[in-house]
Amino acid sequence: MPNHSLTVSAILAASTLIGCARTDTGRGSQTPASPFAIVALADSLSTHDLWPGFNPRSTPVAIFDGSRTLLFRHPAPPPAFTPLAGHDSVWVHAGRDSSVSANTSTPLGGVTTATLMLASDSVPVLRRAGTLIHEAFHVFQRAHHHSWAANEADLFTYPVKDARLLTLRRLESEAFRRALGASSRNGTKCWAAAAMTLRHDRFLKLPASGAAYERGTELNEGLATYVEWRATDAPDSTVMPATEFAPEKIRQRGYRSGVAIARLLDQFSPDWRASLEARDSVPLDSMLSTAIEAQRVTPCAFTDAERDSVRAAAESDEAALERRLATERRTFLDRPGWRLVIRAANPLFPQGFDPLNVSVVAPGEVLHARLVKVGNDAGSVEVIGRPALSEAAGAHPLFNGVRTLTVTGLDSAPRVTVADSGLSISADGISGMFRGARVDTAGMVMTLHLP
Repeated sequence: MPNHSLTVSAILAASTLIGCARTDTGRGSQTPASPFAIVALADSLSTHDLWPGFNPRSTPVAIFDGSRTLLFRHPAPPPAFTPLAGHDSVWVHAGRDSSVSANTSTPLGGVTTATLMLASDSVPVLRRAGTLIHEAFHVFQRAHHHSWAANEADLFTYPVKDARLLTLRRLESEAFRRALGASSRNGTKCWAAAAMTLRHDRFLKLPASGAAYERGTELNEGLATYVEWRATDAPDSTVMPATEFAPEKIRQRGYRSGVAIARLLDQFSPDWRASLEARDSVPLDSMLSTAIEAQRVTPCAFTDAERDSVRAAAESDEAALERRLATERRTFLDRPGWRLVIRAANPLFPQGFDPLNVSVVAPGEVLHARLVKVGNDAGSVEVIGRPALSEAAGAHPLFNGVRTLTVTGLDSAPRVTVADSGLSISADGISGMFRGARVDTAGMVMTLHLP
């Protein structure tokens, strides 16, 4: 168990030593980082000039450590929380608060709060502290920059099965990587110009919703990652991986392309952060294009052999994508054990999902690998920490509603309780309640029929 008897000054002293490394190798103690150490280290890193007007040390924080939820510096803790003895401005309640379901920012007690879910793994405390700063920046964004967001509905209709677009995307990513790794300023300029030229060509071929999704993700997640990595001094060499990303990982790629553009702006337009604060509707790539044009530089060019190699890999990956998604779907459906099927006469609409862990595995079918919550006027159900498959009620794979939600691989039959308030159903990672529902069971399949 973490030692919560350490004084804040001792934690800060230890955090200073940890922070001196400033590079995350992915190695660390086998003991999960203490929430107190994470908050203390994040606060110490927040002395950096991270972003104009942003102060992580004033942001409310909720951390679920696997057994309890700890709430830091919250101005109005909900009644379920009680003061934690020996710690000023820290509250606690047993178990996971329903508001804490991911590393994100979310309303808790009417106040937008940064949240962390600590898995029982060996993620280094520096990386955890960086994630906390990332989520705190989302709190800042929600308060000051409502337009810094992507329409997540567009993620599900993005044309991921187009090798031509994937080729241009990967060439653009490689140009970013070379710009950040160049040994001369001229090299940085010409590869940054190449990236912007490739993006311009790609965006002409991409539906407007796809370009808007990328730009919104770069402002939202890209800038939060930029601030996180600014705090932890992550090197330029880690920004854009040489292998890029799988064809469908559009959102994940936006985290990195946003950082790449921001770091190039640091070089070519040092006051860009203040400019964006003053006029926050400008896409990051538009700012970089303007800065590059002022340099009057000729873009670098890839050789024909390099283009051919990237094109061949993109075509191969696109062909493999269809097979991989079909395999993911079949693996989910073939999981042994009990199965829960929820069928809704009136569509269930998404109330929460993890956009980093979704796959459209078949027309109208979305596999949620980690989290999904859906509901309607009759009630709602949440599945967390285990996969679930949603089947669409309309043209959009998710946002026109869900007709059926399926969970497989349960060790035992879900527990059903009927009361005046409705029918509640629960199992490992599943909790829901609906009014007017009925249940039938055939073999190891339990079906919940909603009115």
